[in-house]
Amino acid sequence: MELGYWARRQVSRRGMLRGASVGFAGLAGAALIGCGGGGESGSASSTGGASGGGAAGGNSPVTAKRAPGFDPALGVNPVNDKKFVKGGVFRRHFADTSRQQDPDVSAAGSDHETTNDRLAYANPWTMEIVPDMLQSYEQVDPTTLILKIRPGIKTHNIAPVNGRVFTAQDVAYSINRKAGKVDADKAKAYPRRDQFVGLDKVEAVDDVTVKLTFSKPNGSIMAAFADPRAQMIPREQDDIGYKDVLKAVGTGAFIQTEHVEGTRQVFKPFADYYRKAEDGGRPLYDAYEKLVIADRASVISQFITGEISMITAVTPTEEPTIKAAVRDAQWYGSANLGWYHQAFNKRVVKAFEDPRVVKALRLAVDYKGVADPQGTGWLYSGPLHVMFPEALKSDELAKLPGYNPATKQADIAEAAKLMEAAGYKDGVGLTFKNNISGPPSGISYENAVRLKDQWSKVWPKMEMTIVPVADFGAFTALLTNKESEARTYHHTMVPDAALDARLYYHSKGSRNYQSFDSPAADAALDKMLEATTLEARKQAIRQFQLDYIETGGPLLQLYVARDNFALQSNWAGFDFVAGTWGYSTYGVGPRWYWQTEK
Repeated sequence: MELGYWARRQVSRRGMLRGASVGFAGLAGAALIGCGGGGESGSASSTGGASGGGAAGGNSPVTAKRAPGFDPALGVNPVNDKKFVKGGVFRRHFADTSRQQDPDVSAAGSDHETTNDRLAYANPWTMEIVPDMLQSYEQVDPTTLILKIRPGIKTHNIAPVNGRVFTAQDVAYSINRKAGKVDADKAKAYPRRDQFVGLDKVEAVDDVTVKLTFSKPNGSIMAAFADPRAQMIPREQDDIGYKDVLKAVGTGAFIQTEHVEGTRQVFKPFADYYRKAEDGGRPLYDAYEKLVIADRASVISQFITGEISMITAVTPTEEPTIKAAVRDAQWYGSANLGWYHQAFNKRVVKAFEDPRVVKALRLAVDYKGVADPQGTGWLYSGPLHVMFPEALKSDELAKLPGYNPATKQADIAEAAKLMEAAGYKDGVGLTFKNNISGPPSGISYENAVRLKDQWSKVWPKMEMTIVPVADFGAFTALLTNKESEARTYHHTMVPDAALDARLYYHSKGSRNYQSFDSPAADAALDKMLEATTLEARKQAIRQFQLDYIETGGPLLQLYVARDNFALQSNWAGFDFVAGTWGYSTYGVGPRWYWQTEK
């Protein structure tokens, strides 16, 4: 489990890394094997469908191992090995099309996730780093990394790139851009710029070689490249701009051919895509469509009638109806790769500057009451995602004040005392707007409503106003500008604990939308990022997690949900991207699919 760190390889010896999760790969490799699930997790229970894995059968167009890294203790991952059928249209439901299209500004959902690729990706079950656009990567010493990209990767046949070869110069430009070295002012809006902490210089050595030089070791950099939003873009994209998505250029598996705002998007496979079908990750159907469907009832109806290929976030109340109507549907389940949370902005609301206020709100939450309605198999989560080896585990958290159902009444009494000591008895004077993304529906909205109801019983004079923000771009701006007073939302984790912790809790963290500032936390987080073993990371971060909870940190994790997806019976390849650290809900997922007989 310690093989995920650069120092384990003895930096005096060079090691060529071809998909191995060592060196700059950060926490990968065997990090989750034997660490997740178990008694602390509900993710071992099946929601339907058979779990599977192993090599592909004779009907599959893909010769790569199916459901790679799958562990039945961590979820459900059926393999459809029915006869391959050419063509077809894969359709998914979305709430809107209002996304920030600059991939480095986007919180999630940029179309570049579909039209461009990443240097590497993480195994959905083990977090092992696997090269994608990369052919290999080499750790020269603790502060030098050499990337070799696949030769001959073509860009889309769209002006101005016109099918030219994507080179190391493009990769160097993309990395420098993400790290804020192209435009420092624009980079202030990049939520993931802190993934590249310590990066000093990126340069193209030749057409396929990129050299990265660091001012200090960053043992998690390869995980940053595996982030599902870490797309490489051609150098020309900034000149083209990001407003007209049909003019976007890239190297990815799809080219966007239609975009009807608020209605639908269509992506067609790129004929000169660099991946071979037998390796997986090359679309083998005619088109990928994103459909905006206004309400949940319509989503369910269209899945039942077969108009959409997939349905996500199926709740316990919806599942029986869907299973009865679509008896041959394939069901996938695992712990989600993010956590639902409630956040309070210390910079905007004066009351939140007092940690007693936030601690009181945390102690009063009935976590089961918030999470249970969303389905079984959810996990308690602290400052780090519970599936990280360094994190406090679900069963540990369940015994702590606030989380523990057995001590809830005593915790509420303590919360009332803390709030009164802070000057807000019965909630008098505690007034704030709480944002959610999207319309007044969905999981985050329901979480906000339940929290408001729970808190109002303890502090009847508290005024929490739930304010939906329908436009995702506007919601993203509220976060990046740190203007939101509070929010109930969901964040996706980077497949590396050190990077993730730094993003959210370091005073300079690019996703520290709560304005949290603690010199002690900064020191712990800096130490964690440079740690050379899993045990060192645990020691660096464990006390931080406990202190953050105890002292009233303003980012309050609610729970990690269990993903519950269903696919129509005639689609295959989803087993490649399903899993906690997978990318099934991102635009990078659909390139792995193909159609089969029903």
